[in-house]
Amino acid sequence: MIGVIYQDEDAVEETFQLMKIPWEWYDPSEGYDVVIGRKEDLKSDVNLNLIDISEDDIFKKISNLLNQGIAHNREPLCEFYLDRLREKLKQFTTLVEIPPVPWGYSYMVALTHDVDITSVKERSWFSVGYAIYSCFLNRDFRDGIKILMAKAKAKSFNFKKSFMKDPWNCFEEWLRIENEMGVKSSFYFIPFKDVAGIDAPRIREAKYDLDEGLIRRLVEGGWEVGVHGIDNWKSIEKGEEELERISKLTDTKVGTRIHWLFFDKDTWKRLDKAGYYYDTSFGYNEDVGFRAGTLQVYQPGDVKNLVELPLNIQDGSLFRRKYLNLSEEEAKKRCDEIFGYAKKYGGVITLLWHQVSLAAPHNWGEFYRYLVEKGLKEGAWVTRAIDVVDWFKMRRDVRLSYIKEGNELDIWIKGLEFRENIPEMRLRIHVEPERIKEINGEYAMGEGYVDVRCDREKIEVVLVD
Repeated sequence: MIGVIYQDEDAVEETFQLMKIPWEWYDPSEGYDVVIGRKEDLKSDVNLNLIDISEDDIFKKISNLLNQGIAHNREPLCEFYLDRLREKLKQFTTLVEIPPVPWGYSYMVALTHDVDITSVKERSWFSVGYAIYSCFLNRDFRDGIKILMAKAKAKSFNFKKSFMKDPWNCFEEWLRIENEMGVKSSFYFIPFKDVAGIDAPRIREAKYDLDEGLIRRLVEGGWEVGVHGIDNWKSIEKGEEELERISKLTDTKVGTRIHWLFFDKDTWKRLDKAGYYYDTSFGYNEDVGFRAGTLQVYQPGDVKNLVELPLNIQDGSLFRRKYLNLSEEEAKKRCDEIFGYAKKYGGVITLLWHQVSLAAPHNWGEFYRYLVEKGLKEGAWVTRAIDVVDWFKMRRDVRLSYIKEGNELDIWIKGLEFRENIPEMRLRIHVEPERIKEINGEYAMGEGYVDVRCDREKIEVVLVD
């Protein structure tokens, strides 16, 4: 067994939600394979295997990353720290864990869309004019004229019917593309029209009313609908109003992403008290990567129910001139690095492609298809944000324990739950595969470990001598 002695209980608890292993608070009357803590917190005459964190406080580092974040970070630092701790623990004990990788998959990809705009007619002539200018600059005259006609409501022109379709209403195209690829995603709608938000400029206002028929169609078709928050980040009361506006139409649990990614140190607490199931705002506008330093869904400090699904890759961050302004090849290289970390450590990559991104002048749909197909090709579970959150919450709720006697290892997964359309978890036993003689379940061998399908509460393992 692993014992832990440390003052910040929340930091320890969340660290071992990221690395899901059996552990307990240190009790001097008990015996342990290894203890994690500061040397000065233990009696000097105690003889035990100690991982001393006095000079390298993993709990503090992970807690700071999860709750404060870090700017322009391209690496999952939490996974790096946990991997080092994992290697130290393996020196003293037979390590078993539930990694952040569903059974049958290599990692997860959460597909999300923010609905800032639903029509050319919602935008000012200045904004539309710049879009037309951008089209013409790229010699895309046809799309530029489409945008102009849609804004001018020029129905008297004798164009083809398809030519007159509002080019910035892309919902049908999104549904077609995702049906073709066999995936579903999450759409976040701004709940109230003409509301910029507390201390926000008017340009932040949405100019559309909620289309109740569209929202019901999305939900009935298997897509998720959530809140693109206006003031839920700043006010519990406003957060409740925004949640209720969407939940009345969906009759489901509701997650949120805050418009423009507004955030402060109390946002998570407000969202939690307002009743949101999860947030997925903790990412970058100006960059891609790991603001929270992790590939995993986690629970911020001082909240009871809310969890955070970190945002990793946003369309505008990659391609807008005022942000990274990458070429397609440069963007592929940057995103491939992020996907590579998921292949190595598991966890989830969250993509944000805005509703209007399929249309000119952006035309970012093919790159979205590239990322989705990359995930599918690599064996990822590519799905809605709420599905990923459900899987991680299911993992958070289980408790691991084990008894090792001789060559026999009995492992219990308490609180195991099976949900429709949510893949099972896997139990990872950190032993060389050739040491396995027998396991009472389906398993797969890896380099230095064996993964067992979590389809029962007790897993029995027999090792060779």
